[in-house]
Amino acid sequence: MRVLAVENSGAEGTVAIVGDGGVEHMESFSSPRGRGSGLFPALARAVQSVAAIDLVLAGTGPGSYNGLRSSIAAAWGIALARKIPLAGICSLLGYDAADYFVLGDARAGEWFCGQVAGGKLAGETELLPPEAALKRVGDALPVFATSALPGIPRAIVACPRADILAARMPSAGPAAPFYLKPPHITRPKCPNP
Repeated sequence: MRVLAVENSGAEGTVAIVGDGGVEHMESFSSPRGRGSGLFPALARAVQSVAAIDLVLAGTGPGSYNGLRSSIAAAWGIALARKIPLAGICSLLGYDAADYFVLGDARAGEWFCGQVAGGKLAGETELLPPEAALKRVGDALPVFATSALPGIPRAIVACPRADILAARMPSAGPAAPFYLKPPHITRPKCPNP
């Protein structure tokens, strides 16, 4: 089976083609706050690098609202055009370790905190104040952070990777964004006339 995997939940996105023999194509692109334009050229190069794709897999977050929506929509479009299945997988599974925590800035004074055990999610991903998140991760397991976070110098700052998500396909489900809270919408300062 050949999988096109797309991951764009953080400041650096990845696109990978993974076949039965391993990674056939891998490309990273800059995507600050999900607004990087590198997603679409990277997808085009990946699709052009192989003759056929059997499944499209999209990272579903948590992470950048813009990045998740654009990559899931692009994955959906490719799957629909090629008449192949589309699946989604939690982006927290995109790190090269079996047991670890992932922390990320969820804005408004909160961090998200998720644990992976044996390559699978262990419980619910939580929204916590930074102090509670630091207490939750403790010192026993590696900690990945999607961006630099104050107070946790041991964290490995890295974004999830598409090739690792493809390797964890048994955990795949629907390709729907994983939001921990509703999107922030700025209300107009003056009412409509």
